[in-house]
Amino acid sequence: MSWRANKQQNRSGRNSKGSGDQVRIKILAVFFVAVASIIILKLFDLQIMKGDFYTALASDQHELYRKLVPERGTIYAVENRNGQQQLFPLVGNQKLQMLYSVPKEIKDASSTANALFAILGLPDNVNLAAAEKDLFADISADLDPVMAEEIKTTRRQKWLEEQNTKEITRIYNLLATPNSLYKAIRHRLTDDQVQKIKDLNIKGLYFQEETWRFYPEAGMGGQLFGFWGIVDDAKKGQYGLEGYFNKILNGTPGEIKAQRDAFGNLIAVGDNYFQEKKDGSSLILTVDRAIQHKACQALSIAAQKYKSETASVVVINPKTGAIIAMCGYPDYDPDKYGRVDDANVYNNPLIFDAYEPGSIFKAVTMASALDVDKVQPDTTYVDTGGAQYGPYNIKNFNKKVYGKQTMVQVLDNSINTGAIFAMKQATPEVFVKYVKDFNFGKQTGIELSGEVAGDLSNIDRKGEIYKATASFGQGIMVTPLQMAMAYGAFSNGGKLMKPYIVSQTIDASGNVTNYYPQEVRQVITAKTAQVLSGMLVSVVANGHGKMAGVPGYIVGGKTGTAQVVNKSGHYGDDVDVTFAGFAPFSDPRFVMIVRFKKPQNSKEAAISSAPVFSDIAKFILQYYNVPYDNPTDPALKKLK
Repeated sequence: MSWRANKQQNRSGRNSKGSGDQVRIKILAVFFVAVASIIILKLFDLQIMKGDFYTALASDQHELYRKLVPERGTIYAVENRNGQQQLFPLVGNQKLQMLYSVPKEIKDASSTANALFAILGLPDNVNLAAAEKDLFADISADLDPVMAEEIKTTRRQKWLEEQNTKEITRIYNLLATPNSLYKAIRHRLTDDQVQKIKDLNIKGLYFQEETWRFYPEAGMGGQLFGFWGIVDDAKKGQYGLEGYFNKILNGTPGEIKAQRDAFGNLIAVGDNYFQEKKDGSSLILTVDRAIQHKACQALSIAAQKYKSETASVVVINPKTGAIIAMCGYPDYDPDKYGRVDDANVYNNPLIFDAYEPGSIFKAVTMASALDVDKVQPDTTYVDTGGAQYGPYNIKNFNKKVYGKQTMVQVLDNSINTGAIFAMKQATPEVFVKYVKDFNFGKQTGIELSGEVAGDLSNIDRKGEIYKATASFGQGIMVTPLQMAMAYGAFSNGGKLMKPYIVSQTIDASGNVTNYYPQEVRQVITAKTAQVLSGMLVSVVANGHGKMAGVPGYIVGGKTGTAQVVNKSGHYGDDVDVTFAGFAPFSDPRFVMIVRFKKPQNSKEAAISSAPVFSDIAKFILQYYNVPYDNPTDPALKKLK
């Protein structure tokens, strides 16, 4: 082979070797690019896609709690000050400490339990006053008072000793579980309790900050608000607004998912996930704080004065159906919901306690007869004192006989037979139709937990007698709120509105949802509503409703005193007394119902419910700065 051929061969070998090196370099380059891409993608996943997860994972317990547990929304009332509407928090949140233990760290469960009980005492839900009803049930009223008190004292002491033992045992059982890593012992500790427990310097006892509801203005309507309590180891809104709007107020809890290693530690691999919590929405109520305070205060004072079993008041705007004030008696403090004597106090009597309304229902009966043009205010009939239905003779209140009477006088004097006359003029069938058109027998749809529909089953029974008794408000069951909405229609041109109590919700991002008035239907004509309102004005001016009047204003309304069915199923001596009314006549700003259940010191609405109506109405009219629509009222001169 020539030297040229050898040279060419050497060149070919070098070229082949160079090509192979280039391929290997390219492969390595691709490999490193792929590895770099994987690392970049992993870093992107770790820092960007799952950054929140690892940040949360690195947080301390308090910070993680803050990210996962939503803040419950605040509930605000409005108040008019200097012509401007301001918001006031009636329900908010506060941070309190919860005591928990790590049982495996507790050395002496018995001594620790006793030491904790000496500081904590009995929980709030252990209520001696509630227990006394059963403890003293067998003590005769005829027993010597001194001896009776000695028995009561002995039983109280024994009961308390038993409760103390139960609580110490409960705490001990929580501490004496060495395989457990966590046991909650007591919620809502005071600062003083926390410090005293810290001073014990016992290993295995720890504190966790918790959010609890705070109701800063006690006596402002516990039944309206409801409460946020523990149900099955979870906090949940119950009753009232807290129950009805629980999901909206509560928000959405955060969530963190991570795999654990063999030692139970969270590890940053696997299918990990983190979602931060979403705080609850706040509620802006239609309730006016100043009117609410006045109404609740006036109701409580009167209910105690009259020794009423329960009492209730509601104030609405007849044009919109907005609830301006809503109170029940006896009230309770939602901050201390576990200390009530009777769980029935949680129920709002305005929507839960259906009752026979008595004579305030005569206005509904009169509305039906007026609306079908079967009676006029000056239509007359002759009252003989009773209406006979077979063996039953329905009589007037106090068995009075009035003789010839107009329809105006029927309402003024609250004549049962006059209501029956009006019902018959309209016909029983038409009367029943109007009763149902006013939405009696149906829930109003108010945004509160625990509303009942009432009971109209009697008027659907065969026989005119059932319509006759219903015409003056007996034999049917309605709620005070249903009656308030009916009177609202009288004051709103015959339009029945749906009641509502929340005007806005505001979510955690500041988005606002507005709630607007809703008309249910036109129940009676505007003319009928105006005529009937005028007849109700006469009741206050000339009839049983005189004590509901407010100097300088034309007020309309109706009294109602209804016998209550006793345990034997018969009407007994107890009564329900109610006043339903509105003011001023020229342009009604509010409708109000005041009811006392089984009062012992005053059994006539004219001298109990009516004066309370007057007291609250006077405040509202002055608060709204409503001009007099009766400036020549002689009662004004007496005030000057």
